[in-house]
Amino acid sequence: MSSMLLDLVGQRCSIKNENEEYLTGSAEISCHVVAADEEWIKIAYIDSTGNRMARIERIDAIGSVLIYGEGLLQ
Repeated sequence: MSSMLLDLVGQRCSIKNENEEYLTGSAEISCHVVAADEEWIKIAYIDSTGNRMARIERIDAIGSVLIYGEGLLQ
């Protein structure tokens, strides 16, 4: 899965962990993938109080990814 996550850098998406909880920790699920490698993914998002946040998560904890954007079906 890591090669697919590398393609997400710069994309807007929502990511759930294996327990089907959003990695952002809030009801706002939209995040941007800032960086990714073979083991880790870094996301940036705005929390429910309007603060800019970043989170680094191991990719083996990711259960699903929903990608937002144009041109995905081309």
